[in-house]
Amino acid sequence: MDNTFKTLFGIDPDSVQKTCVIMPFDIPKAAEQLGVKAMSRGKVFSAGQGKGLTLILSGMSAGFVGDCVLWLKDTPCEQVFFLGTCGLIRSKEGLDIGTVLTPATIHAFESFSDIITGSIKDPEPVEADTSLIKAMKLKLPACSCVSFASLHEEERYMPLFEQLGADVIEMECSAFFLAARRIQRPASALLVISDILGK
Repeated sequence: MDNTFKTLFGIDPDSVQKTCVIMPFDIPKAAEQLGVKAMSRGKVFSAGQGKGLTLILSGMSAGFVGDCVLWLKDTPCEQVFFLGTCGLIRSKEGLDIGTVLTPATIHAFESFSDIITGSIKDPEPVEADTSLIKAMKLKLPACSCVSFASLHEEERYMPLFEQLGADVIEMECSAFFLAARRIQRPASALLVISDILGK
């Protein structure tokens, strides 16, 4: 691999560990909990080494997260986790602010332009890879999720989200799972409910 990876990520591709954790932004204390003491800044992404893992801050948006995963193809990475936050769309037993969950089905609405013009169409749902969650024997609620490209327009599309039976909304999971599928790496996502839509 040429120097592109190091330019983008701030680390050598060969230094990437078997397990990669991708976060769209620096969730408070997450890096510390993962044993990461310092981050190297590339032109697009930041990366740091922890206890048995490489942490990558991708930036928010489906495009950044998807590209981040695709660039891991020619590195020692063998599995990828996504750690992010989401908003609760509708009440469901066992879900509240602070709940950690994993998406099972994701509806991808990643085009900001389609959202603004009202021309979005419901695509085929993306089925999440839950193999790593099962392998680690994590007992987390599994939810229906919407990946949506606009924070500003969320409330306007509430009827659609409810029609789809979606529990939570975020911006990147569909891209994360599709990119992981493209590079043939097992992948799982952990989301923390940080807010309730409309509140």
